[in-house]
Order: sequence, then structure tokens, then C-alpha cells
Amino acid sequence: MSSRPTSQAPGLNRRRVGETVVTVLNDGYLDLSFELLADITVAEAKAMLATAHRPPDPRFSVSAVLVQDGTRTVLIDSGGGGFNGWGGKLPGALAAAGVAPGDIDAVLLTHAHPDHIGGLVGADGAAVFANAELILSDVELAFWADTARANSAPENLQPMFALARAAFAAYGKALRPIGSGEAVPGIAFVALPGHTPGHGGYKVTSGSDTLLVWGDITHVPDVQIKRPDVTIAFDADPDQARTTRMKTLDMAAAERILIAGPHLNFPGLIRVVRSGSGFDYHEEPWCPALI
Repeated sequence: MSSRPTSQAPGLNRRRVGETVVTVLNDGYLDLSFELLADITVAEAKAMLATAHRPPDPRFSVSAVLVQDGTRTVLIDSGGGGFNGWGGKLPGALAAAGVAPGDIDAVLLTHAHPDHIGGLVGADGAAVFANAELILSDVELAFWADTARANSAPENLQPMFALARAAFAAYGKALRPIGSGEAVPGIAFVALPGHTPGHGGYKVTSGSDTLLVWGDITHVPDVQIKRPDVTIAFDADPDQARTTRMKTLDMAAAERILIAGPHLNFPGLIRVVRSGSGFDYHEEPWCPALI
């Protein structure tokens, strides 16, 4: 007699970008409240999800992105690692992709919030990706590494600062801040400030193909792509985050660029399109062949 499964299989979605293979790795989810959203009521947010035929629960997907060009193996973000009960499925997804933590040559961070850095350090305090460089914006590093700012942060933010600083310490000399340009060959940092001071994305380019991993441009895509004015309580500078989101959506629609994002609904790849005076999006379907 067979038993019913009680958990989901590891989430993988591979896509070829030129000669590079990009894999969206599902880390799980985080449960938050729509009350964290600004400039929209909870009822309006739920109605938008209902219109999109989504579950009404404020459950946000968490993903990381693996980039393999045949020379190096790069991970963009590391998921939540179970911090505050968020995510933690990345190790299983990596194993299903045939990649061991020691195979990772570099980890690129979009920013240093817990649901993006929680998977960097193990329970023993050591670096999970022991052979990897840890790369992030110099502005982002300066913000979270500032001792005075960390000490004066509100009590609810203290664990976030502690987690970030522990991650930076674990990688030690392998920590490399960057300003602009290529983080590693074929992957360029794109500054997208507002959500955090040094928040950014990464543009993966191979041949004539491009993918933008846009970080936390959206947390609830069915709301914030159609209503880019909506911000979230985690935005360090809501006005700047709103402006950056508008510019990024405009660029994505104009260039018809492929988008990945840590909080896009899995399988995690979309194309942004114009809709009237605003925007909408189409999810890229999962495909059994690498195209």
C-alpha cells in the first residue's frame, strides 16, 4: 500500500541564457501580512490576488538563482535558511540540481535581508559555501557592517543586523564588495536602490541573451507589478523603492528582457508587458528541454 506524499519535491526550473544555464531554485516561502503593504488596503490586495486566481494567503515565494557557464558555478542569493521559519529548502534544491555547496565559486547578494542571506551560514557558524567568494554592493556592506548603526537599530531589527554581520564574518577574506560593472565574468551588478541602500540586481549575459535577476523589486508580483506604487514595510526608502520599481518595470517591458526574482511565483521567470498606463506580466512556462 502506497502512502501519500506530505511534502513538495525540490523546486528546480532550468533555462538556457545563451550558452549559460540558469536554474531557479525554490527555497520555500515566508508568511507575512498584507498589512505590511502601503498605499493599498488589505481588501484591495486580496481582491487583486483573487482576480489573478491566486490563493488569498500572504505567502511569498523565496528563491535563489544558480548560474553555470561551464567555467564557474555562481549562486545569486542564498534563501532564508530557516531564519524566522522562512525558506530553508535551498540545500535540497541544490542537491537535486547535482550541485554541492563546495561547488559554488561565488555567491552574489542582491541585498542583505535575512531571506536572502539566511542560507550562507550553518548552525555551527561556518560558511556553508566554503569555497565561494561572497560578493555584494559596497553600499550594502557599509550599511549592515556599520557598528554604530547596528547598535542603535530598533530592537526588531537587531537580529537582522546580527545575521548579516555573522555572515560577513564567516566569509572573512572571501568577502568582496563591488561598486558597479561585472561581479564575475558575464554577470554585472545593477544598482536598484530603495528597498535597501545598496539593493541591486544582476544581469546575466551570454551571446545575445540576457536575464535580469531583479532582487526585491517586487514581493507580491500580482500586486506590485500592476500597482507599482505599492511599497512594503521592509523598504528602507519607500519613495526611492517606488521610483526604482517604476524604472525597472519600464525597462523590462521596453527591452522584453527575461526576469527572475527571489519573490516571483515559482517557477520564477517572467516577462513584463505594458498594460494600459501600467504593467502586467506573463510567466515563462516550465520547459522539459533547455531552450
